[in-house]
Parts: sequence; C-alpha cells; structure tokens
Amino acid sequence: MEYFWKENKKFILAIVGGAIFFYLYHSFVISPLKASASGAKNKRLLEKRELERKMEQGVAAEETLTLARRDRELNRKSLATMAQEVVFKMPDKFQKPDQESAKAHYDNLKLDLTTELKDKAVKGKVALPAMLLPGDDRTDEQVAEMLLRLAVVDRLVTLAIESGVEKVDAVDGLHGVDSGPDVSPGDPKNPVYLRKYSVSMRFSGREEAIFRVLHGAQKKGMYLAVTHFEVTRSNPTKDLFEALIVAALLKVDEKAPMEAK
Repeated sequence: MEYFWKENKKFILAIVGGAIFFYLYHSFVISPLKASASGAKNKRLLEKRELERKMEQGVAAEETLTLARRDRELNRKSLATMAQEVVFKMPDKFQKPDQESAKAHYDNLKLDLTTELKDKAVKGKVALPAMLLPGDDRTDEQVAEMLLRLAVVDRLVTLAIESGVEKVDAVDGLHGVDSGPDVSPGDPKNPVYLRKYSVSMRFSGREEAIFRVLHGAQKKGMYLAVTHFEVTRSNPTKDLFEALIVAALLKVDEKAPMEAK
C-alpha cells in the first residue's frame, strides 16, 4: 500500500483535488444558477398566465399599449401642425380684460360693435337685421365664450358687407346653444382638446357675392370652419340668391386630452 501511494501520489491527489473542485463549483456556482434559472422560468410562467388572464378580460398587452401611445403622440403632433392652419387671430378688442369687469367690457363692446357694423353697412349699402348681436345678459363666467362669438359675428357680417351682398337677413351668435346657462368657456378642470364656437348667418345677394363670403370665411389667419352652407334661388329670372352659412371658430387646447368628450 505504501509503495502504491508513493508511486501514484500525484495522480491520486489530482483526482481528489478535481473531485473537491467539482463539488465546490457545483455547490456554489451551478446550483445557484439552476435555482435562479428555475425561479426565472417560474416567474415568466406566472407573468404569461397573468397576461393571458388580462387579455381574456379585454386588457391590452403592453406591446399594444406602447404602439397606441406612439400613435397618439404622432396624431397629437399632426393635429398641432394642422391647428396652425386653422387658427383665428383674435383682435385685441375681443380679448377678455385683466382689470376691467369682463361683463362691463362685453356690454360696452356690444354697443360699439353694433354701431361700427351699422356704419359699415350704410357705406356698403347693405341692409342689416334689427337684432344683430345676442342681447341676453351674461355672467362673468360666460363672457369669455361670448367674446369669441362676437368676434365670429363681426367677421361674418363684415365679410358679407365687403363681399357686396344686398342684405343680411339674420345672425344667430348663439348657434347651437339652447340657453344662457349652457354658454360657458368650459370647465378648466376638464379641458377639451378641440372646442368650436358656431355662428349662423342668413343673407342674400348675387351669386358672386355669396361665394365671396363662403371663401372669405376660410381665409388663413382668420379661419372659420364652415360646417353648413346652403344656397337657394326663389326667382330663377333674377341673379339673387338666399344663403345660409354656419361657421365656427376652432379653439385648440394642446394640453388637453385628445379623447372626445
């Protein structure tokens, strides 16, 4: 035995050392890796089952949500670009004042605007209706929207006079609004991405004048979205047409969610 040990000592120590290394490597490296891999596998299995459960309940997958968010941002950028094309540059007189009472400013502006439009109509030989601007009382909260609507009335009536129509039969500055309390600039805590303020106008004149009004309403920089337009001709022997136009000032709040309200 002693002779065998002396002759094979190095070989036996090498085998024993390898066995010890293998045991230690397996205990401190392989086993933890296997445990970690097994844990990861179980976690993925649980996540897969949870995802399948959510999808069965109609919950979108994360990949779907990522694509939806990307499309939403692309749409927002596209709409922001389009918004620059349909902007209505508000004249200073229609801005809500910081110091003066908003209601007092609105009431004074109505009087001034009525006089101004009637003077223009006299010079242009255009007949105007007796009731040109909304006459109902408004609260301070409603004034912001009413100033926008006055700006649309001013734009349409002025455009009709400059286009050479014969008569403005009626103007509805509260088109689409049933009553005073419904007129409001919107809830600041629940903003809307796109809001429109519509005004309707009935007028009559030659064909050329009618279509000047239509095209002029959509002028860049003073853009009004024409949501309805109709023309009739009661007497086919005369170059006289009756028209109805509904035009809206578009106001975009880029900080508001794009979902429809």
